[in-house]
Amino acid sequence: MIFKRITNLLVSILLCVPLFSQAPANWKQDGEWKRAPTNIRTGEYPKIADDGRLAFQYRAPNAKTVQLQIAGKKYDLDPGEGGLWSTIIPYPGPGMQFYAYIVDGITVNDPSSEFFFNGSWRSAVEVPSPGEDFYLMKQVPHGQVREFWFFSTITQTYRLMYIYVPAEYETNTTARYPVLYLQHGGGENETSWIRAGRANIILDNLIAEKKAKPMIIVVNSGFAFKPDESMDSGIEFLPGSSFEQMLLKDVIPTVDKNFRTIPDREHRALAGLSMGSLQTLQIGLTNLNMFAWLGVFSRPPGEFDTVNGFNGVLSNPALVNSSLRLFWWGAGTTEVSIYNKSREILQGFKENGINHEFYESPGTAHEWQTWRRCLNQFAQKLF
Repeated sequence: MIFKRITNLLVSILLCVPLFSQAPANWKQDGEWKRAPTNIRTGEYPKIADDGRLAFQYRAPNAKTVQLQIAGKKYDLDPGEGGLWSTIIPYPGPGMQFYAYIVDGITVNDPSSEFFFNGSWRSAVEVPSPGEDFYLMKQVPHGQVREFWFFSTITQTYRLMYIYVPAEYETNTTARYPVLYLQHGGGENETSWIRAGRANIILDNLIAEKKAKPMIIVVNSGFAFKPDESMDSGIEFLPGSSFEQMLLKDVIPTVDKNFRTIPDREHRALAGLSMGSLQTLQIGLTNLNMFAWLGVFSRPPGEFDTVNGFNGVLSNPALVNSSLRLFWWGAGTTEVSIYNKSREILQGFKENGINHEFYESPGTAHEWQTWRRCLNQFAQKLF
């Protein structure tokens, strides 16, 4: 039953990915090609044109066919001198676009690209989004991202979490800070919100512009298993999961002990994307004594029990409204099944008097540009 539930969940999510995008009207129509910012130091390709097109090149002297797979489409590369294969494709959409080459039927990463975790370590190209710079590095004070190892009494293993502290943390040494616990999706890991999501850069920019309060962000792997549990059990977002126990019993006490937090529910938020949104709902709604702010990004479609689910808390709108300072939802307008299901759920909230907010990310699907935008909007409303 659990396997079937997970399979249906993944199929539903995959149906939310668009096949292609139209270039924004405000793209320039001419200009030079530039190396993608996600290339390694010696990588000349991919390149990005001012009109949004991308150029790819791959060396495979003995190959018979080479294809590019990106944004749900495949493109044939043309052979050239020296075993170089190349192609130019139309604008694939904004933000982080994962891609791979298919060489004689075998899928391989691009050695010219940095790797980002997306089910496995994969190549990706950062495609500009005209008019959006909230996630780009700017000349503002920058916080720190710390790797913090801790021992989990639940999993009986040492685990790594990433902790962002704002730029003022080291100089304003008497200040204490609220905390956002931020979770990834089923295809990501604890590195993803920093490396692909750029959560630290988004917060640096918001804090510098005084659009968000200085806060600590804690990112953990959403997969946690006791020694006797299978690592492919699919229970990560179910009631009483090992991840839930670890977050409440190990992670939060460890963060409160080692960082200058404000250790109460009014200054503690929980948010997540996709699988992380399911964890946010399950943990947040059943532990209202721990969290006053919940962020649900791209909640996967599927059953949503407002009567018996979450210990029946949603059947008591007065309790939810008095407990949560913010119940925030977001989705991309082109992750169709997720977007439609979110609207359906929130219409039920409206009819039942449950306070909430909904953000629609225009023209994006189940992808990092949606979740970057969600974090950017959500963080401005916290604390």
